[in-house]
Amino acid sequence: GENPKEEEAVIGFWSGFAWLAGMTVFIALLSEYVVDTIEDASDSWGLSVSFLSIILLPIVGNAAEHAGAIIFAFKNKLDISLGVALGSSTQIAMFVVPLCVTVSWGMGVNMDLN
Repeated sequence: GENPKEEEAVIGFWSGFAWLAGMTVFIALLSEYVVDTIEDASDSWGLSVSFLSIILLPIVGNAAEHAGAIIFAFKNKLDISLGVALGSSTQIAMFVVPLCVTVSWGMGVNMDLN
């Protein structure tokens, strides 16, 4: 059999660290912009900030996440694609389902995990 070709690092440790720090600052600035945009959209569209940030923003985020998984699958990076899929499933199992059960109890609906 053939030995799989090892991937070589494109950049060094310190270069990678600098990129990570720079991207962290960039993402923090973009996050501030998103918060301001959500507040402005809430005012102009007549929707609550809660609806936009709890319902619409995660839908758009998941679409981008799954598009990334598809791109990685096309590039034969199955481990990353599976990581994205399993991460999404874990988020649903650990947060959304218990939240739905708790909210249904508050609404007087008898819902459990059966």
